[in-house]
Amino acid sequence: MAAGASISAQLHALKSLSNVHADSEPLKKPFTRPSLIFDPKAAADVDLDTILNISLSGLEVLIDKEERFRNYSNDLFSYKSKELDRELVGIEDNVGINASISSYLRLLSGYLELSSAVNTLEYLIRRYKVHVYNAEELILCALPYHETHVFVQIVQLINTGNSRWKFLDGVKASGAPLPRHVIVQQCIRDMGVLEAICNYAAPVKKIHPSKVVTGFCTAVVFEVLRLVTIDSDVVKRILPYLNSGLQPGAKGSNQKAGALIIVTLLAQKVALAPNVVKSLTRSIADIVRADANESADLQCVRMSFMTLINFIQLQSVLIIPRKSLDVLSGIRDIMGILLGLTKDYNIDKFLAVFLDSLLEHSFSDDLCHSTLLSMIETIPMKGHVNHIVSKLLNMCMRISLDKNYLASSESGSRARKILASIHKQYQFELGGAMHRVLKDAKMKSKKDSSSYDVLCKIFNGILDLSNGISDLKILFALEHPEVEVRRSVLSCLDVDSIMTEKAAGSKKFVAIQDAILRQLYDDDLNVVLAVLNLKSLSEIISSSLLIEALQHVIQRCNDILLSSSLNNTSQPCDAAVLCLQQLIMSFKDLEEYSSRLAMAIFPLILIRPKTWRLNLKALELAKVLKWSLFRESCQPFWPREEIRTWTDIFG
Repeated sequence: MAAGASISAQLHALKSLSNVHADSEPLKKPFTRPSLIFDPKAAADVDLDTILNISLSGLEVLIDKEERFRNYSNDLFSYKSKELDRELVGIEDNVGINASISSYLRLLSGYLELSSAVNTLEYLIRRYKVHVYNAEELILCALPYHETHVFVQIVQLINTGNSRWKFLDGVKASGAPLPRHVIVQQCIRDMGVLEAICNYAAPVKKIHPSKVVTGFCTAVVFEVLRLVTIDSDVVKRILPYLNSGLQPGAKGSNQKAGALIIVTLLAQKVALAPNVVKSLTRSIADIVRADANESADLQCVRMSFMTLINFIQLQSVLIIPRKSLDVLSGIRDIMGILLGLTKDYNIDKFLAVFLDSLLEHSFSDDLCHSTLLSMIETIPMKGHVNHIVSKLLNMCMRISLDKNYLASSESGSRARKILASIHKQYQFELGGAMHRVLKDAKMKSKKDSSSYDVLCKIFNGILDLSNGISDLKILFALEHPEVEVRRSVLSCLDVDSIMTEKAAGSKKFVAIQDAILRQLYDDDLNVVLAVLNLKSLSEIISSSLLIEALQHVIQRCNDILLSSSLNNTSQPCDAAVLCLQQLIMSFKDLEEYSSRLAMAIFPLILIRPKTWRLNLKALELAKVLKWSLFRESCQPFWPREEIRTWTDIFG
């Protein structure tokens, strides 16, 4: 721009042989002058002093609203400036003039709806010819006011030439305000327009864009992103604006809110490059921390946190980068904020990623470890227990290549603390997670032949078991992948010690109870039979859960009997019969369960060849039930088509 001004000055000097001074009137008075506040013909009769006084009055009004305008009273609007002709000054002076005009127009862009602001522009047009030499910055200053008459006036003063602003010639011709959708469409056709708008809305040195500018930019960017297929070029154009809005120290919540909205839309529409995801994750995390630690506005904190959550969930982030994780872990009352969000939104995917990320560094970092423990104890995460336990144990197995690791390292201690915290909150889920891990194929391979012992060492100390069940290996043996181990430990259980723990209201009892209950759903009937042969089973397992489990076993065994050969019925029949006996003997006198018992027996009173032993036992036990249908009639029902088969069996 300065070089262009210098060339113009040389041409002007050659043509002006009289070398007219800047503050003198031309030899021939022009018929019109460019103006925003006067008719062009009337403006020709208004001298420079009058224009300056009008502008200084407007500047005083602006200073009352924004003190930074005072900086320009002795600069652009000084009385000395009347003597300046920028077409005759050198490059260095023009650079300084351009810098002052640029900063002033950026500051003015927040106040252009005021007549006082328009009055100050009048002097810049007359003295500095900003409509000629600073046309783009003047357009950008006025563009947020595209639906006003002032914007039309400014555009009509500018020669857009072949620049990217040539589309504004329609405004010059029609004199009508410019609808925003026209600007949006032009941004789509020419990304340079979008980039110019975004750059203008980003802070420059100490100059921060006004709410009007950032609001306009946000609206345009948002509409463009909704209408285009987003690629790397689009992202590159808007990224500077986003980054400036996501700076914790950035002034103006309007720009920050706009940036957060745009980030959310971006995350919804396109998978961003990994480096962009990493950068934006860190920026948003910084915003969340700044809001949480400095702002008293909880709604503001929740909005920024939900932006981060949505961004991570929509971009399928697997692990939060370490620096971003440290920022999040340092947020004041992060668990309270997360707890509140879990009540209003589904953030399970984010919680899983956050947990994974904390766990990844929990063995080596104090902050991550303490944050993870706090999260387990505070945030409802029943559905995440299996994943946490699985990942934790796999990490331990990898590190356990060091033979002394579990015995002496701090990492082993931290693993046990994490599992202890899970056990405290989610005992039943922990047992189920252990079961699934132990059944994993990797845990059965020869490579991991010592994995069971390693796991027992990891878990050792989680429960302070005593007396007959003092060895924690009982719990793990009940989840062992080998059938014989599970069956054997059930056969050797000290039920009296278990009942003592129950009487004491111990959590140790709950752990054993849950483990035994799961064995009724074991894939191998040998294990199920071992459970059914335990004495006091109905006292170990709560009535409702036991009835449900026994019904499950009966149905399973009945299905096996019906689908198997007549020579392979002993084991399922024995198991089903034991279930029936357990049901009747334990609950026959409890009237609240009579209907459930009747429903369990009713399908079995129809005698069939493959299930006749079970059917007869069901009929026998049905007689002792206090249920009217069974008291009045317990005769077997023989389908006609099965009479011949029945006769063959019994002769």
